[in-house]
Amino acid sequence: MYEKEQKKKYKQNPFHPDNWMYDEESDTYTCPNQQRVTFRYRSVRTDKTGFKRELKIYECENCSGCPFRSSCTKAKEGNHRKVMVNEKWERQKEYVRAKLSEEKAGSIFRQPKMDVEPVFGFLKANLRFTRFSVRGKSKVENEMGIALMAVNLRKYTANKDQLTKNNGEKWKKENLSWLKFSFFLS
Repeated sequence: MYEKEQKKKYKQNPFHPDNWMYDEESDTYTCPNQQRVTFRYRSVRTDKTGFKRELKIYECENCSGCPFRSSCTKAKEGNHRKVMVNEKWERQKEYVRAKLSEEKAGSIFRQPKMDVEPVFGFLKANLRFTRFSVRGKSKVENEMGIALMAVNLRKYTANKDQLTKNNGEKWKKENLSWLKFSFFLS
């Protein structure tokens, strides 16, 4: 979500409520047609896992005859645009946004994810490991461990052959530092 919100397309979309002017004093937004979107009521939504979230529901005062109606809302004719705001979610997003905008965190976040992506790409493309064949956390951990062990064994043999050919060195235990994702089956 953070990356999406940073894009120019998102920031310049005049129909997204995040880009509307908000007046804290009157607790209203102003839509692109300069209509007030006022707070109407609070609602508590429960999802299928039982998680409850409290939403503030805002509704536009008058959407009838609005030239932007088709771009702004999918509400049926006679109904007005409604905006749902989850205050806890917005506070959390602001906290994360502040953390990610710090120089140190931003530089880490922008680094390419080069350690893991090639491994999973190899698993999917070459080993055709696209889904698990078992159920349950411990069984999935074991199956993933076996798959990653296969990747590590492939790296081990490739690097061992390469080292002995290029340098004529004997294979040493210290040369195993490049192996990643060591999983032990219990």
